[in-house]
Amino acid sequence: MDTTRLLLFGSIIIAVIAGIAFFAPQSGDNEHKAKVKPIVSVSTFALLEAAHAVGGSEIDVRSIVPLGGDAHMFSPNPTQVAEISGAALFIYNGAGFETWAENLKNVLPKTTQIIDMSQHVTLIKGEEEHHDEHETEHHEEDNSHHHGAYDPHYWLDIDNMIKMTQTMDSELSKLLPNKAEQLHKNSAAYIAELEKLKTEYTLGLAECKNRTLISNHDAFGYLAHANKLENISVIGLSSDEQPSARTVAHIVELVKEHGMKTIFFEELINDNVSQTIARETGAKAVPLQPLENISEDELKSHQTYLTIMRENLKKLRVAMECR
Repeated sequence: MDTTRLLLFGSIIIAVIAGIAFFAPQSGDNEHKAKVKPIVSVSTFALLEAAHAVGGSEIDVRSIVPLGGDAHMFSPNPTQVAEISGAALFIYNGAGFETWAENLKNVLPKTTQIIDMSQHVTLIKGEEEHHDEHETEHHEEDNSHHHGAYDPHYWLDIDNMIKMTQTMDSELSKLLPNKAEQLHKNSAAYIAELEKLKTEYTLGLAECKNRTLISNHDAFGYLAHANKLENISVIGLSSDEQPSARTVAHIVELVKEHGMKTIFFEELINDNVSQTIARETGAKAVPLQPLENISEDELKSHQTYLTIMRENLKKLRVAMECR
């Protein structure tokens, strides 16, 4: 997003907010307000899951990014900005994942509380070692969807998902103090499920022949770090980067040298790079879900953070040749 587009985006946001403020009713029916569920607007699937798990039927949770879309490439249109402005809570991922949120939060009405969830979790640096040092200039070009120094895919560390759930419990309890006891119970029940999932990962990846996770996009650093796996990715933290031929050749050489049988690619983004490496090496290109977003089909089949993480574990166990 260049400077002109940023200015235009900012102007549109201000215009939309101003319009909402102008046309909003000055006084409302208190009885009606009491019956309306507070709207909680979130930016990633993991936040949606945590909000649903804790808030249950007490809140109206709305995901900003459309189903099946690449969350990295998303920017809200005026209608979506207006919807966020009507929310009691706007919770975004942070850590550089949504550059548009940084612009938006400065113009949202005071009635919308803003939470940067990255302030409540443990962050790690992105995995950049595979990039050739001569390409530094290319990767430092202005790019509106380039992440900062920290990897923003923190929900793939189950400990962070637990911290996100605890934060969600705290914030929603402030919003709905009369429902706090139920929210605490919901939170405790979901955290118990997450602890169970964490144990499954610990046991499932304890003894593996191979402990290197190779993927097309650096979205799985937390998954690797939490489970003591080596993480190698072809492109960096932003899904719209393009790898050089030299980088791809290096990965091909690595795969052949170590006899790796699986190259993972992130679902919902282009998998051409992984398919190319698979053809060059004889390895299989297998989709791994980073849970930034889900598809229509996944929603219809009632997929959740828990079910998708378990499916990811099955794929990792096969790829790593675990006992």
